[in-house]
Amino acid sequence: MFLIDDLLLMPIDGMKFVFRTLARIAEERYTDDAPMKERLLELQVRLEHQEITEAEYVREEAEILRELRAIQNRKREMAGLPPEEAGAFSGKLGEGSGASVTFDVDEEKK
Repeated sequence: MFLIDDLLLMPIDGMKFVFRTLARIAEERYTDDAPMKERLLELQVRLEHQEITEAEYVREEAEILRELRAIQNRKREMAGLPPEEAGAFSGKLGEGSGASVTFDVDEEKK
């Protein structure tokens, strides 16, 4: 009886294995940031060899960094953490943000 059950369930177990494997591969590709990092490195090389202008570099770099941030947010969501806020680390200060910068110059070093 158990042998018959095993033989009947074998195709179902095989399909489960295939679907689990496909899901794992899709998840790895969905959260793999290595291609984006390679694109960023390639972009830097192109700028150094003057194949692109500074403006093109900035535009493409912003796009790549947006994609990297999206991948990081997907990883955080899959780990059960809340995604980072968009622009949380933009480096830009808005008017009324309350941020201030003070430079202290040592008089002895002048």
